[in-house]
Amino acid sequence: MFDYLKGKIEKLSKNKIVLEKFGIGFLINVPDSEKFSENDKVYTVFKIKEDELKILGFKTKEERDIFNALTQVHGVGEKVALSILSTFSVEEFQTLLEEGDVNSLTKVQGVGKKTAQRIIVELKGKLNFYEDSNLEDLVKALVNLGFDKEESYKAAKDVLKEEKDLQSALKKAISLLSSRV
Repeated sequence: MFDYLKGKIEKLSKNKIVLEKFGIGFLINVPDSEKFSENDKVYTVFKIKEDELKILGFKTKEERDIFNALTQVHGVGEKVALSILSTFSVEEFQTLLEEGDVNSLTKVQGVGKKTAQRIIVELKGKLNFYEDSNLEDLVKALVNLGFDKEESYKAAKDVLKEEKDLQSALKKAISLLSSRV
């Protein structure tokens, strides 16, 4: 319906914000209201039920995409998906999916062991967001050279912590991945 709303955030509470635009205050459910500043863009999901219209808001498109993916997993509703997003950043969530970290997911209220396993099985490898364009470029280059995507992502993350030059990072990542074989 709407990709995002941009306006002045009038009120923040634990998991809700009120965003004013055109003299209308939109009550928006969010994973973590502390992420938002006074004038901000909120990426939205509108939920229409028989007796309710609800707006869910997210700081980034990636958060919204994770929310939508999570709510497609059997046993994960809006409340649990919002709890997961309030507990983990996009990068942390991606990492725990890649590592199959069931224990971290079960620490979220409403997520048991079976649900955590189901989330990992259904979403692993399907959500790829790169907050750093160098990371994305480096992973693509490594995959094009024939390295495994997951291993390339891990190596690229490690190498880019120390090396900011993409060409040098690529050389180090290739060396790192080649030594693991």
